[in-house]
Amino acid sequence: MQTDFYEADPFSGNKGEHYGSIDSDYRWEKGDEVWIETKGKRTKMRITWVNVTVKDGVVSRELLGLKL
Repeated sequence: MQTDFYEADPFSGNKGEHYGSIDSDYRWEKGDEVWIETKGKRTKMRITWVNVTVKDGVVSRELLGLKL
């Protein structure tokens, strides 16, 4: 499943910077922690929101997380 990682705004929870995309069947849940390495930087995030979308039979999800 197409999975996109975004930074969550710490106050409003809105979607912020896009950190990357992967194709994964892992069952992400609120509270999971993940290291993301992109653009020469390594960032640790705690997932705060999992948004699953089904459009025209294709399932995708967005993960919002707070930087730790």
